[in-house]
Amino acid sequence: MNKEFLLGLVKEKNIIQSVIIQDKTFAVDNSEITYSDVPVNRPTTRGGVYHTDTMAFKARTTISDHSISAVLSKAMLGPNQEFAQIEVVINNTIRIFANLTNYVQKSTGYDLSLILVDTLPK
Repeated sequence: MNKEFLLGLVKEKNIIQSVIIQDKTFAVDNSEITYSDVPVNRPTTRGGVYHTDTMAFKARTTISDHSISAVLSKAMLGPNQEFAQIEVVINNTIRIFANLTNYVQKSTGYDLSLILVDTLPK
């Protein structure tokens, strides 16, 4: 993962244009990328499923398209044995791969919490 590139994105607001989950694209209304603590004391592999460090790049997005509800439960760890690969698209040129860690349904849409796991140019 390109840490320097992601640190540059942390300074910019509302730069995520869309997320792609199970080949379905959803427009993002609002977004933020942060670099912050993860609630672990040391780098660890959690349940043999994924590795986490003590700091991680995270994204929060707001999506008003209610049809996303059909794919969210299939994207999270918990009901599934693996995370589904989620693509976060920035400026139609950058793909960032993420794992969905949490989501909250509101009357205006869905707030997604993601951990960024890899970067690739589109």
